[in-house]
Amino acid sequence: MTSADKKGRVVGAESSRKLLQLLLMFTPSRPIWAVGELADELGLTQSMAYRYVALLREVGLLDAAGGKSYRVTDLARSLAVAAGAARIPLGDIALPVLGHIRDVGRETAFVTRRSGWFTYVLEREQTPHPIRLIFERGQAIALHQGSSSRILLAAMTVSERQAYFDQFGIDRVKVGRGLLSDPTLDELARHGVTESFEEAGEGIWSVSAAIRENGDIVGSLGVAAPLFRVNPQQRQELHDLVASGAEEISARMTLSKAGI
Repeated sequence: MTSADKKGRVVGAESSRKLLQLLLMFTPSRPIWAVGELADELGLTQSMAYRYVALLREVGLLDAAGGKSYRVTDLARSLAVAAGAARIPLGDIALPVLGHIRDVGRETAFVTRRSGWFTYVLEREQTPHPIRLIFERGQAIALHQGSSSRILLAAMTVSERQAYFDQFGIDRVKVGRGLLSDPTLDELARHGVTESFEEAGEGIWSVSAAIRENGDIVGSLGVAAPLFRVNPQQRQELHDLVASGAEEISARMTLSKAGI
């Protein structure tokens, strides 16, 4: 049985603790670190910092990012995916609501969640119309394109958003039509509903609403349709369906977490 001190820490694990602390320094707001910076931040000698970085490279968690700098690999990002998989099954909880929206609104309804730098489709119900937009389970969507992704971008901190735009070299003013500024995203996080006109592709319209857990945005419920098929009245009806549907899913998640 492993021994622990009075603070609950494992005794004799200081080296392992520093190794994990070094790995946890890589965050969305600071995705790249030089070895010297890590050493200074954690109070390590240069040789010890290099040893830890070498070990993390050996097991595939870190990779070179140019010069003496390093970044986490896709293997490390898979830990975030694993964390998401252990959460309340949002896709399963949302499925009845998606079916209702599809049946009433007759357009494709879907639910998404963010992992790392992308939004992923967890579940969807396709429109009965022969002309449809394709949303596959597990499909990755850029965070700056479309209403569903913008909801999840709005849930990020200001520094996380900027790190995302910097990571992919995106000019948020040029591509965002004024919708990706921090004040606008902050307001969206509070309001929780937004529309998209031809952001994700020519002739595509969508509306999405925030799904919340304990007040925090944890997912997005959306409807997408060809713009030619939805007039202003239909768009308003779908807007209302999505807004009420997101509230219902949020309530279902609360009940599920409480075991009800």
